[in-house]
Amino acid sequence: MAESLSNVKDLQAREEWPELMRFSDGRKVETLSDWQARRKELLQLYGHYMYGYMPDAAEEELSYAIDRAKSKMTVTVRHGGEEASFTVLLTLPEKAEQPVPCFIEYMWKMGGTFAPSPNAQIAAARGYAAISYDPLEVAMDNNLHLGAYYTLYPYSIWPKDQNGVLLSWAWGVSKVIDALEQGAGKELGIDPAMCMVAGVSRFGKSAAVAGAYDERIRVTIPACSGAGGVAVYRTDNHGKTYDLRSLGGEENWRNTSINEPFDNLRGGEGYWFCQNFRLMKGVEYLPVEQYMLCALAAGADRHMIIVTGITSEGWNNTEGQCLAYTASQPVWDLLGAGDQNNMIIHLDGHAILPSDMQYILDYCDVHLLGKKDVKSDLRQMKGNLFLVENRDRLGEEFDLFQPQIDSILRYAD
Repeated sequence: MAESLSNVKDLQAREEWPELMRFSDGRKVETLSDWQARRKELLQLYGHYMYGYMPDAAEEELSYAIDRAKSKMTVTVRHGGEEASFTVLLTLPEKAEQPVPCFIEYMWKMGGTFAPSPNAQIAAARGYAAISYDPLEVAMDNNLHLGAYYTLYPYSIWPKDQNGVLLSWAWGVSKVIDALEQGAGKELGIDPAMCMVAGVSRFGKSAAVAGAYDERIRVTIPACSGAGGVAVYRTDNHGKTYDLRSLGGEENWRNTSINEPFDNLRGGEGYWFCQNFRLMKGVEYLPVEQYMLCALAAGADRHMIIVTGITSEGWNNTEGQCLAYTASQPVWDLLGAGDQNNMIIHLDGHAILPSDMQYILDYCDVHLLGKKDVKSDLRQMKGNLFLVENRDRLGEEFDLFQPQIDSILRYAD
């Protein structure tokens, strides 16, 4: 690992893409124990070169306070002599005979008002608990490094103290789960072992980070996350044409939008990432790729559901997201969880739509609650738009992953 964690300026450009199933020293990942070691190695790489390092929860003291009248929970964390708090909204099902899964969703305050999201209400109507999480209380969405996280872990000159905002927001998700495990779950009728975490756009990027760093998250749902989320950096679908008739769209729809450039992430949005990422000279120097981030959400009892639109998502490189999803499949297969890696594509909308929620909750009814009869055809959650209906229009890089495509499509038959 010494070479892998070298100074950014000493990294060498590479023509080949980083291999998911190969250690930094060249050894192949072949067994479950190999993967656990590789997982630790990848988290080191992401920590050092992209997102930053997740603090050690064992060094924190956490408490919570539930205000049922206002449907709120305040989480307070103490560390290093400092204390900081943030508040989440609770939307609970009317009746639940046993602890239920929890849909945790990143969301904005709209017009300064914090209210449950429409998706939270959909989840509660289906018998799930929902927590609406405004991450801007944890870290402001700018380069000032302010908020609950940075109160406890101030940004400084040391690499391990230069953590980006995406990781800070993901830390907040982990603190919510900590609170549920420490007693809030029992009080609220929530099963902390069945948490789903979802976010859209920059929040989708952070939801993917949360799922990578915290193995307690049962279902990771990054939506419309693009570059820095689950889109492969080394691809570009600008100018490509797709057949969207299965979604009610055009036969030859052309993506006229550029994909978000790597330099854009290092520049104006660089505060989302750690300092080393901002210093990266180009994507060819980066020792990771985003199929690795998808793989970090894998587990024998874990699930990923990538959600994206297409006509609304030119900037977010939908094909690159599908490639990351596809290329992560070997880890899911190794863990005996091949059918637990999923991708939903809708026609238009930079959002998790109600139709997506139908798929998500039906899927969770089956995989978390053991139900058998659901309305959705869950076989449509396998990136079908690209891997089936537009396979002949995809970039040549997909040819490198044909065995992974074949593995995924076994579950779409």
